[in-house]
Amino acid sequence: MVYDYFDKYTFLCEMYDDGIDAIVELVLNFFPYDNSCQVINTKKGSNLLRRIHAPFLKPNMLQVGNIVNVFSKLLFIKDCAPVTMRTLFTHSETTFAMIKPVSPSEHGKILTFITRKGFRIVNMKNGRINKDFAKDLYSRLSGNSMLPIIIDYVTSDDVIGLELVGPHAVTEWRRVLGATDPAEAAPGTLRKLYGENMLKNVAHGTNTTREAKKAIEAFFGEENGKPKISFRATFKNCTCCVIKPHAIIDGNVGNIIEHISTSDKFYVSALAMFSLTIPDAKEFYEIYEGIIPAYEAMCIQLAEGKCLALEVKCKDPNLNVVCEFRKLCGPRDPNLCRQLYPESIRALYGKTPIHNAVHCTDLPEDGEMEVQYFFKLLANTSR
Repeated sequence: MVYDYFDKYTFLCEMYDDGIDAIVELVLNFFPYDNSCQVINTKKGSNLLRRIHAPFLKPNMLQVGNIVNVFSKLLFIKDCAPVTMRTLFTHSETTFAMIKPVSPSEHGKILTFITRKGFRIVNMKNGRINKDFAKDLYSRLSGNSMLPIIIDYVTSDDVIGLELVGPHAVTEWRRVLGATDPAEAAPGTLRKLYGENMLKNVAHGTNTTREAKKAIEAFFGEENGKPKISFRATFKNCTCCVIKPHAIIDGNVGNIIEHISTSDKFYVSALAMFSLTIPDAKEFYEIYEGIIPAYEAMCIQLAEGKCLALEVKCKDPNLNVVCEFRKLCGPRDPNLCRQLYPESIRALYGKTPIHNAVHCTDLPEDGEMEVQYFFKLLANTSR
Protein backbone atom coordinates (compact mmCIF):
# COMPACT_ATOMS: atom_id res chain seq x y z
CA MET A 1 0.00 0.00 0.00
CA VAL A 2 1.17 3.55 -0.77
CA TYR A 3 0.09 6.33 1.58
CA ASP A 4 0.04 10.09 1.13
CA TYR A 5 1.92 12.15 3.67
CA PHE A 6 -1.04 13.11 5.89
CA ASP A 7 -3.50 10.35 5.06
CA LYS A 8 -5.90 8.92 7.58
CA TYR A 9 -7.63 5.63 6.88
CA THR A 10 -10.86 4.70 8.63
CA PHE A 11 -12.12 1.19 9.35
CA LEU A 12 -15.43 0.09 10.85
CA CYS A 13 -14.85 -2.60 13.47
CA GLU A 14 -16.57 -4.83 16.01
CA MET A 15 -15.21 -5.95 19.37
CA TYR A 16 -16.59 -8.41 21.89
CA ASP A 17 -16.77 -6.72 25.30
CA ASP A 18 -16.83 -9.47 27.92
CA GLY A 19 -17.68 -6.88 30.60
CA ILE A 20 -21.14 -6.38 29.14
CA ASP A 21 -21.24 -9.65 27.15
CA ALA A 22 -22.01 -7.81 23.92
CA ILE A 23 -20.54 -6.78 20.57
CA VAL A 24 -19.67 -3.08 20.38
CA GLU A 25 -19.13 -1.08 17.20
CA LEU A 26 -15.91 0.89 16.93
CA VAL A 27 -14.03 3.03 14.45
CA LEU A 28 -10.32 2.47 13.94
CA ASN A 29 -8.39 5.39 12.46
CA PHE A 30 -4.92 4.57 11.15
CA PHE A 31 -2.39 7.36 10.47
CA PRO A 32 0.39 6.00 8.23
CA TYR A 33 2.59 9.09 8.55
CA ASP A 34 3.66 8.10 12.08
CA ASN A 35 2.11 4.60 12.25
CA SER A 36 -0.32 5.66 14.95
CA CYS A 37 -3.93 4.72 15.55
CA GLN A 38 -7.06 5.82 17.38
CA VAL A 39 -10.11 3.77 18.41
CA ILE A 40 -13.50 5.46 18.86
CA ASN A 41 -16.62 4.04 20.48
CA THR A 42 -19.24 5.28 18.02
CA LYS A 43 -22.21 4.79 20.36
CA LYS A 44 -20.66 6.78 23.19
CA GLY A 45 -18.91 9.22 20.88
CA SER A 46 -15.70 8.93 22.91
CA ASN A 47 -12.21 7.55 22.53
CA LEU A 48 -11.71 3.95 23.57
CA LEU A 49 -8.07 4.59 22.74
CA ARG A 50 -6.54 8.01 22.19
CA ARG A 51 -4.23 8.42 19.21
CA ILE A 52 -1.05 6.55 20.04
CA HIS A 53 2.02 5.22 18.23
CA ALA A 54 1.43 1.58 17.30
CA PRO A 55 4.60 0.13 15.72
CA PHE A 56 3.14 -3.39 15.90
CA LEU A 57 0.27 -2.43 13.59
CA LYS A 58 1.39 -3.18 10.04
CA PRO A 59 -0.48 -1.77 7.00
CA ASN A 60 -0.98 -5.25 5.52
CA MET A 61 -3.00 -6.20 8.61
CA LEU A 62 -5.64 -3.57 7.78
CA GLN A 63 -7.81 -5.68 5.51
CA VAL A 64 -11.58 -6.15 5.65
CA GLY A 65 -12.21 -9.50 7.35
CA ASN A 66 -9.03 -9.40 9.43
CA ILE A 67 -8.79 -9.30 13.21
CA VAL A 68 -6.21 -6.86 14.60
CA ASN A 69 -4.83 -6.79 18.11
CA VAL A 70 -4.60 -3.17 19.29
CA PHE A 71 -3.20 -3.13 22.81
CA SER A 72 -5.00 -6.40 23.68
CA LYS A 73 -8.26 -5.19 22.14
CA LEU A 74 -9.26 -7.56 19.33
CA LEU A 75 -10.96 -5.60 16.56
CA PHE A 76 -12.72 -7.38 13.70
CA ILE A 77 -12.54 -5.17 10.60
CA LYS A 78 -15.97 -5.46 9.01
CA ASP A 79 -15.84 -2.54 6.56
CA CYS A 80 -14.06 0.69 5.79
CA ALA A 81 -14.98 4.25 4.88
CA PRO A 82 -15.71 4.91 1.17
CA VAL A 83 -12.57 7.04 0.72
CA THR A 84 -10.46 4.30 2.29
CA MET A 85 -12.11 1.71 0.07
CA ARG A 86 -11.45 3.76 -3.08
CA THR A 87 -7.87 4.49 -2.11
CA LEU A 88 -6.71 1.12 -0.84
CA PHE A 89 -9.02 -1.57 -2.15
CA THR A 90 -10.31 -0.44 -5.54
CA HIS A 91 -8.78 -3.44 -7.29
CA SER A 92 -9.06 -5.95 -4.46
CA GLU A 93 -10.87 -9.15 -5.41
CA THR A 94 -11.61 -12.61 -4.08
CA THR A 95 -10.99 -15.76 -6.07
CA PHE A 96 -11.20 -19.51 -5.57
CA ALA A 97 -8.19 -21.79 -5.99
CA MET A 98 -8.00 -25.53 -5.62
CA ILE A 99 -4.87 -27.62 -5.14
CA LYS A 100 -5.53 -30.84 -7.01
CA PRO A 101 -4.66 -34.35 -5.74
CA VAL A 102 -0.89 -33.91 -5.63
CA SER A 103 1.64 -35.44 -3.25
CA PRO A 104 1.19 -33.95 0.26
CA SER A 105 4.92 -33.19 0.24
CA GLU A 106 4.14 -30.51 -2.38
CA HIS A 107 1.39 -28.74 -0.41
CA GLY A 108 3.72 -26.54 1.61
CA LYS A 109 5.68 -25.38 -1.44
CA ILE A 110 2.48 -24.53 -3.29
CA LEU A 111 1.09 -22.53 -0.34
CA THR A 112 4.38 -20.67 0.04
CA PHE A 113 4.30 -19.83 -3.68
CA ILE A 114 0.77 -18.43 -3.27
CA THR A 115 1.60 -16.16 -0.31
CA ARG A 116 4.83 -14.94 -1.91
CA LYS A 117 2.81 -13.83 -4.93
CA GLY A 118 0.91 -11.43 -2.69
CA PHE A 119 -2.33 -13.33 -2.07
CA ARG A 120 -3.96 -13.48 1.34
CA ILE A 121 -5.36 -16.88 2.21
CA VAL A 122 -8.60 -16.06 4.04
CA ASN A 123 -10.06 -19.55 4.03
CA MET A 124 -8.65 -23.01 3.49
CA LYS A 125 -9.50 -26.64 4.12
CA ASN A 126 -8.91 -30.03 2.60
CA GLY A 127 -11.78 -32.19 1.43
CA ARG A 128 -13.03 -34.71 -1.08
CA ILE A 129 -15.21 -33.23 -3.82
CA ASN A 130 -17.89 -35.21 -5.64
CA LYS A 131 -18.52 -35.39 -9.38
CA ASP A 132 -21.34 -32.83 -9.29
CA PHE A 133 -19.02 -30.26 -7.71
CA ALA A 134 -16.30 -31.09 -10.26
CA LYS A 135 -18.72 -30.77 -13.18
CA ASP A 136 -19.78 -27.31 -11.99
CA LEU A 137 -16.14 -26.29 -11.51
CA TYR A 138 -15.22 -27.35 -15.05
CA SER A 139 -18.52 -26.44 -16.73
CA ARG A 140 -16.66 -24.38 -19.32
CA LEU A 141 -15.16 -27.66 -20.65
CA SER A 142 -18.58 -29.15 -21.38
CA GLY A 143 -18.25 -31.27 -24.52
CA ASN A 144 -14.45 -31.58 -24.19
CA SER A 145 -13.31 -35.21 -24.44
CA MET A 146 -10.91 -34.60 -21.53
CA LEU A 147 -13.69 -33.64 -19.11
CA PRO A 148 -14.52 -37.17 -17.80
CA ILE A 149 -10.82 -37.84 -17.22
CA ILE A 150 -10.39 -34.55 -15.36
CA ILE A 151 -13.43 -35.22 -13.19
CA ASP A 152 -12.18 -38.71 -12.31
CA TYR A 153 -8.80 -37.27 -11.36
CA VAL A 154 -9.94 -34.37 -9.15
CA THR A 155 -12.44 -36.60 -7.31
CA SER A 156 -9.93 -39.43 -6.79
CA ASP A 157 -8.35 -38.02 -3.62
CA ASP A 158 -8.32 -35.04 -1.28
CA VAL A 159 -8.00 -31.52 -2.65
CA ILE A 160 -7.32 -28.26 -0.81
CA GLY A 161 -9.75 -25.41 -1.43
CA LEU A 162 -8.52 -21.84 -0.97
CA GLU A 163 -10.23 -18.47 -0.82
CA LEU A 164 -7.66 -15.92 -1.96
CA VAL A 165 -7.77 -12.13 -1.78
CA GLY A 166 -5.53 -9.70 -3.62
CA PRO A 167 -5.40 -7.01 -6.31
CA HIS A 168 -7.15 -8.30 -9.46
CA ALA A 169 -7.11 -11.71 -7.76
CA VAL A 170 -9.07 -13.60 -10.44
CA THR A 171 -6.86 -12.71 -13.40
CA GLU A 172 -3.67 -12.52 -11.33
CA TRP A 173 -4.15 -16.04 -9.93
CA ARG A 174 -4.65 -17.43 -13.41
CA ARG A 175 -1.55 -15.58 -14.59
CA VAL A 176 0.75 -16.95 -11.88
CA LEU A 177 -0.88 -20.38 -12.26
CA GLY A 178 0.35 -20.59 -15.83
CA ALA A 179 -0.87 -22.33 -18.98
CA THR A 180 -2.94 -25.50 -18.69
CA ASP A 181 -0.07 -27.53 -20.17
CA PRO A 182 2.96 -27.18 -17.86
CA ALA A 183 5.23 -27.61 -20.89
CA GLU A 184 3.81 -24.38 -22.32
CA ALA A 185 3.59 -22.46 -19.03
CA ALA A 186 5.77 -19.40 -18.54
CA PRO A 187 8.92 -19.75 -16.41
CA GLY A 188 8.26 -19.16 -12.72
CA THR A 189 4.55 -20.01 -12.88
CA LEU A 190 3.14 -22.62 -10.53
CA ARG A 191 2.41 -25.20 -13.21
CA LYS A 192 5.84 -24.77 -14.78
CA LEU A 193 7.46 -25.37 -11.40
CA TYR A 194 5.38 -28.30 -10.15
CA GLY A 195 3.10 -29.54 -12.94
CA GLU A 196 3.54 -32.92 -14.63
CA ASN A 197 1.15 -32.76 -17.57
CA MET A 198 -2.17 -31.24 -18.67
CA LEU A 199 -4.10 -33.45 -16.24
CA LYS A 200 -1.76 -33.29 -13.26
CA ASN A 201 -1.12 -29.57 -13.47
CA VAL A 202 -1.15 -28.79 -9.74
CA ALA A 203 -4.05 -26.41 -9.25
CA HIS A 204 -7.24 -24.88 -10.60
CA GLY A 205 -8.41 -21.28 -10.88
CA THR A 206 -11.79 -19.74 -11.67
CA ASN A 207 -12.20 -17.40 -14.64
CA THR A 208 -14.57 -14.76 -13.29
CA THR A 209 -15.58 -13.23 -9.97
CA ARG A 210 -19.00 -14.84 -10.41
CA GLU A 211 -17.44 -18.29 -10.84
CA ALA A 212 -15.21 -17.63 -7.83
CA LYS A 213 -18.12 -16.65 -5.59
CA LYS A 214 -20.09 -19.74 -6.62
CA ALA A 215 -17.13 -22.08 -6.02
CA ILE A 216 -16.32 -20.54 -2.63
CA GLU A 217 -19.90 -21.01 -1.47
CA ALA A 218 -19.96 -24.58 -2.78
CA PHE A 219 -16.68 -25.52 -1.09
CA PHE A 220 -16.85 -23.59 2.19
CA GLY A 221 -20.60 -23.13 2.58
CA GLU A 222 -23.10 -25.06 4.68
CA GLU A 223 -26.34 -26.84 3.97
CA ASN A 224 -28.81 -27.73 6.72
CA GLY A 225 -26.21 -26.75 9.32
CA LYS A 226 -23.52 -29.04 7.91
CA PRO A 227 -20.55 -28.23 5.65
CA LYS A 228 -21.18 -28.98 1.99
CA ILE A 229 -17.65 -30.40 1.77
CA SER A 230 -17.06 -32.45 4.91
CA PHE A 231 -13.98 -32.03 7.09
CA ARG A 232 -11.48 -34.87 6.78
CA ALA A 233 -10.56 -35.31 10.44
CA THR A 234 -10.76 -38.91 11.69
CA PHE A 235 -10.17 -38.25 15.44
CA LYS A 236 -8.10 -41.44 15.72
CA ASN A 237 -4.40 -41.89 16.57
CA CYS A 238 -3.79 -38.20 16.02
CA THR A 239 -2.45 -35.03 17.55
CA CYS A 240 -3.47 -31.41 17.12
CA CYS A 241 -1.31 -28.69 15.63
CA VAL A 242 -2.56 -25.11 15.37
CA ILE A 243 -0.63 -22.70 13.17
CA LYS A 244 -1.06 -19.42 15.01
CA PRO A 245 -2.34 -16.17 13.47
CA HIS A 246 1.03 -14.41 13.52
CA ALA A 247 2.64 -17.26 11.54
CA ILE A 248 -0.10 -17.00 8.91
CA ILE A 249 0.30 -13.20 8.69
CA ASP A 250 4.07 -13.66 8.40
CA GLY A 251 3.53 -15.94 5.39
CA ASN A 252 4.92 -19.06 7.07
CA VAL A 253 1.91 -21.37 6.78
CA GLY A 254 3.37 -23.11 3.73
CA ASN A 255 6.79 -23.48 5.33
CA ILE A 256 5.31 -25.08 8.45
CA ILE A 257 3.14 -27.51 6.49
CA GLU A 258 6.13 -28.43 4.35
CA HIS A 259 8.20 -28.98 7.50
CA ILE A 260 5.59 -31.47 8.74
CA SER A 261 4.72 -33.24 5.49
CA THR A 262 8.32 -33.76 4.35
CA SER A 263 9.39 -35.29 7.67
CA ASP A 264 9.88 -39.04 7.72
CA LYS A 265 7.36 -39.52 10.56
CA PHE A 266 4.24 -37.41 10.03
CA TYR A 267 1.48 -36.50 7.63
CA VAL A 268 -1.44 -34.04 7.78
CA SER A 269 -4.77 -35.84 7.52
CA ALA A 270 -7.04 -32.79 7.92
CA LEU A 271 -6.67 -29.02 7.87
CA ALA A 272 -9.04 -26.07 8.08
CA MET A 273 -9.01 -22.39 9.01
CA PHE A 274 -10.94 -21.16 12.04
CA SER A 275 -11.57 -17.85 13.81
CA LEU A 276 -11.61 -18.08 17.61
CA THR A 277 -13.06 -15.60 20.06
CA ILE A 278 -11.22 -15.00 23.33
CA PRO A 279 -13.77 -17.20 25.20
CA ASP A 280 -13.06 -19.95 22.64
CA ALA A 281 -9.32 -19.60 23.17
CA LYS A 282 -9.73 -19.67 26.95
CA GLU A 283 -11.78 -22.83 26.69
CA PHE A 284 -9.22 -24.47 24.42
CA TYR A 285 -6.31 -23.44 26.69
CA GLU A 286 -8.11 -24.05 30.00
CA ILE A 287 -5.58 -26.66 31.19
CA TYR A 288 -2.95 -23.90 31.27
CA GLU A 289 -5.00 -21.49 33.43
CA GLY A 290 -3.21 -20.92 36.72
CA ILE A 291 -0.22 -22.91 35.48
CA ILE A 292 1.35 -20.74 32.78
CA PRO A 293 1.69 -17.05 33.80
CA ALA A 294 1.19 -15.95 30.19
CA TYR A 295 -2.18 -17.74 29.93
CA GLU A 296 -4.17 -14.55 29.18
CA ALA A 297 -1.66 -13.42 26.56
CA MET A 298 -1.74 -16.86 24.94
CA CYS A 299 -5.51 -16.66 24.62
CA ILE A 300 -5.43 -13.17 23.12
CA GLN A 301 -2.79 -14.21 20.59
CA LEU A 302 -4.72 -17.26 19.43
CA ALA A 303 -7.80 -15.09 18.82
CA GLU A 304 -6.09 -12.19 17.05
CA GLY A 305 -6.64 -13.60 13.57
CA LYS A 306 -7.46 -16.76 11.69
CA CYS A 307 -5.57 -19.87 12.70
CA LEU A 308 -5.08 -23.13 10.82
CA ALA A 309 -5.92 -26.33 12.69
CA LEU A 310 -4.27 -29.57 11.60
CA GLU A 311 -4.93 -33.19 12.44
CA VAL A 312 -1.49 -34.81 12.35
CA LYS A 313 -0.76 -38.52 12.28
CA CYS A 314 2.30 -40.76 12.41
CA LYS A 315 3.22 -42.82 9.39
CA ASP A 316 4.16 -45.55 11.87
CA PRO A 317 1.00 -46.26 13.91
CA ASN A 318 3.10 -47.84 16.65
CA LEU A 319 4.62 -44.48 17.58
CA ASN A 320 3.03 -42.12 20.11
CA VAL A 321 2.09 -39.30 17.76
CA VAL A 322 1.60 -36.66 20.49
CA CYS A 323 5.04 -37.19 22.02
CA GLU A 324 6.82 -37.52 18.69
CA PHE A 325 5.21 -34.42 17.21
CA ARG A 326 6.16 -32.33 20.23
CA LYS A 327 9.79 -33.09 19.40
CA LEU A 328 9.28 -31.72 15.89
CA CYS A 329 7.74 -28.52 17.30
CA GLY A 330 10.32 -28.00 20.04
CA PRO A 331 9.97 -26.36 23.48
CA ARG A 332 7.56 -23.46 24.00
CA ASP A 333 10.34 -20.82 24.00
CA PRO A 334 11.75 -20.29 20.47
CA ASN A 335 15.00 -18.90 21.86
CA LEU A 336 15.57 -22.14 23.76
CA CYS A 337 14.66 -24.05 20.60
CA ARG A 338 17.26 -22.18 18.59
CA GLN A 339 19.93 -23.22 21.05
CA LEU A 340 18.94 -26.85 21.57
CA TYR A 341 16.72 -27.83 18.60
CA PRO A 342 17.59 -25.43 15.75
CA GLU A 343 15.65 -27.43 13.15
CA SER A 344 12.40 -27.49 15.12
CA ILE A 345 9.31 -25.58 13.91
CA ARG A 346 9.39 -23.09 16.78
CA ALA A 347 13.11 -22.41 16.31
CA LEU A 348 12.59 -21.59 12.66
CA TYR A 349 9.29 -19.70 12.76
CA GLY A 350 8.67 -18.67 16.38
CA LYS A 351 9.39 -15.24 17.82
CA THR A 352 8.56 -15.35 21.52
CA PRO A 353 7.05 -17.88 23.95
CA ILE A 354 3.64 -16.39 23.03
CA HIS A 355 4.25 -15.88 19.31
CA ASN A 356 5.89 -19.29 18.94
CA ALA A 357 4.40 -20.26 15.55
CA VAL A 358 2.37 -23.32 16.58
CA HIS A 359 0.42 -24.94 19.36
CA CYS A 360 0.81 -28.68 19.72
CA THR A 361 -0.93 -31.08 22.10
CA ASP A 362 0.93 -31.53 25.39
CA LEU A 363 -0.60 -34.67 26.92
CA PRO A 364 -0.78 -38.00 25.04
CA GLU A 365 -4.41 -38.50 26.03
CA ASP A 366 -5.49 -35.08 24.71
CA GLY A 367 -4.62 -35.41 21.01
CA GLU A 368 -7.97 -36.63 19.79
CA MET A 369 -9.87 -34.27 22.12
CA GLU A 370 -8.06 -31.18 20.82
CA VAL A 371 -8.67 -32.18 17.20
CA GLN A 372 -12.35 -32.64 18.06
CA TYR A 373 -12.45 -29.15 19.58
CA PHE A 374 -11.79 -27.63 16.16
CA PHE A 375 -13.27 -30.11 13.70
CA LYS A 376 -16.39 -30.92 15.73
CA LEU A 377 -17.15 -28.20 18.28
CA LEU A 378 -16.04 -25.08 16.40
CA ALA A 379 -17.11 -26.55 13.07
CA ASN A 380 -20.63 -26.99 14.40
CA THR A 381 -20.78 -23.37 15.53
CA SER A 382 -19.86 -22.09 12.03
CA ARG A 383 -16.58 -20.41 12.93
